[in-house]
Amino acid sequence: MTPTKALYVDWHLPRKNSGRNKPFRKAWEIAMIIRTTYFSKHVNNLSPVLYCDKDIYDYYESIDLLKHFDEVYPILPDSVDFNPSVFWAAGKFFAMLHCDEDFLMMDLDAEVRFKIDFGDADVYCAHMEDVSEDDVYFYPNPVYLDPRDSLGNKYGIEWGDLACNTSILAFKELSLAKEYANSALDFIRSIESVNPAFEKVAYILLAEQRFLYEFTRSKGLKLKTLIQGKYIPSALKNGPAFIDSDVDAVGEKGFLHVWGFKIDIHGNEEAEQSFFGSLITSRLNLRDDIVGSVSKNYELYVNT
Repeated sequence: MTPTKALYVDWHLPRKNSGRNKPFRKAWEIAMIIRTTYFSKHVNNLSPVLYCDKDIYDYYESIDLLKHFDEVYPILPDSVDFNPSVFWAAGKFFAMLHCDEDFLMMDLDAEVRFKIDFGDADVYCAHMEDVSEDDVYFYPNPVYLDPRDSLGNKYGIEWGDLACNTSILAFKELSLAKEYANSALDFIRSIESVNPAFEKVAYILLAEQRFLYEFTRSKGLKLKTLIQGKYIPSALKNGPAFIDSDVDAVGEKGFLHVWGFKIDIHGNEEAEQSFFGSLITSRLNLRDDIVGSVSKNYELYVNT
């Protein structure tokens, strides 16, 4: 597996559908966009590519972020035949279907500061996540979300107890990526009504992370991860977030994913400023770009 592209996806439609008319990113989010693309290019020799919609394109252009991507494709739709606020990660699937080169897809709040060894993996992801019977938030029983179990029936799946975290994702074969993306979109479009008890994250995690694990298993593919061990979703854990894991060693080596930390710092201005400070001081040759974009963001959008 030798990816050539680092795919990033930013899609405003899910937020717009929920009432946020204009895109906006916090200072630390802007810093992460600049950092993650930098490390992809200069450490893993990948060409950063952005997939977005027109709203995100205009926003990134206005705060001088587009220059951090070698290619930008503002092709993500501004209307879809499903609820984008429920299926907020569907933009990833559209990007996979468009891309015609081997890729590593990475979230914009994740960065890898060391050379990734993909080995002989057919599918490579960030880490595995635990699926437990008492989880009714992240990974509830699929029958609660789709009584017809269309994905399970299509692939002969007997749903297991693991899911793939897709903050980092690569496929050995583009055809596998496109089959996965097509199947996920077909499932999304097949949902006639959404059970409001599970609409926040469960539907998209079924189509994206839980299905990916079963997809690889149904095809007998070799799955490898950046972080070993198993993650226990935060709403359920009564102990460490990871079990039997080298997560601390990988973190020290140079991996950062902010997803869970967002919840801890959200609304805490002091914590957000402290985190932003750590991002701009740890890589001084990026400071001018980060401060420049953050300043433009403040000038153009903070007071509006």
